[in-house]
Amino acid sequence: MVELYFDGAVRPSNDDAAVGIFCKNSEGQVIERTFRITAENNHEAEFQAFLKAVELAEELLSQGESVFSFRTDSEAVSLAVEREFAKNKRIQIYFDPAFERFSRLPLAFVKWIPRSENKADRVAKDALNEY
Repeated sequence: MVELYFDGAVRPSNDDAAVGIFCKNSEGQVIERTFRITAENNHEAEFQAFLKAVELAEELLSQGESVFSFRTDSEAVSLAVEREFAKNKRIQIYFDPAFERFSRLPLAFVKWIPRSENKADRVAKDALNEY
């Protein structure tokens, strides 16, 4: 099973935003990825982080992985996946394509975790400081 932790971070003072992903594949290898993004708020950043995590899962699927556990400290993301819907129009532009791709993965689920357990929190904050 692949564990995919994802997080978005926004620095409102200067509009910097980044995504961090911490992934452990089924062999225990760790993959960390960061992306600079454009986001007006933390919710937008979290949904963009979900999309980037799904993209990584697709890469790993092509390498033979088949079970994906996505982990997030965003209740908004976990509820949107559970409901298969995001009602906020600004969020839909990120959620809809991410969920469509997520739903094509053979076995995937999203689990809400506390921020203190989100290994991607550090990765996202480090990315924010690098950019």
